[in-house]
Amino acid sequence: MLLKGKETAYLGVLLGLNQLFILLSSVIETNTIMLFAAAALVVGIVVVEFGGKSAIIFYAASCLLGFFLTFNKIEIITYILFFGLYSIFKHIFETRISSGKIRYVSKFVFFNISLAAMYLVIRMFTPLYLYWWMILGAQVLFFLYDYAFTVFINQYIEKIQPKIKKAIKN
Repeated sequence: MLLKGKETAYLGVLLGLNQLFILLSSVIETNTIMLFAAAALVVGIVVVEFGGKSAIIFYAASCLLGFFLTFNKIEIITYILFFGLYSIFKHIFETRISSGKIRYVSKFVFFNISLAAMYLVIRMFTPLYLYWWMILGAQVLFFLYDYAFTVFINQYIEKIQPKIKKAIKN
């Protein structure tokens, strides 16, 4: 997996954009989840452009850089345990599971495992109380996030990717 110069530069720009979203999540406290979701979309672009192996390396680099560059170390846990990982797992679920029902069950199982892991890790550092309605609301928000993620990636593939491929060839 040897990348050409233009592809490496493109990955560098994507990593910079990813880190911008992560850093802004520390500065703009009210939009942390939205900015982490945007950072995860960048990981999704890497999955589309370069495949799963490159996406895993990109995700690891984004987690490492994000952890060292962000101001709020507790908030970055949500990116590390869910948002960044979900881009990769979504790709795995959608390419390897043909049944739509099993695919959605797998996504929700992944989300709930990530939610439990986030809760347990964050609770080690700060008191955190969850109620049943919060967990139910999180399920609804996850469904909406998955839908929005799919729409974004499809728009990227249809409208933006051809323009980028043309620019890289030139």
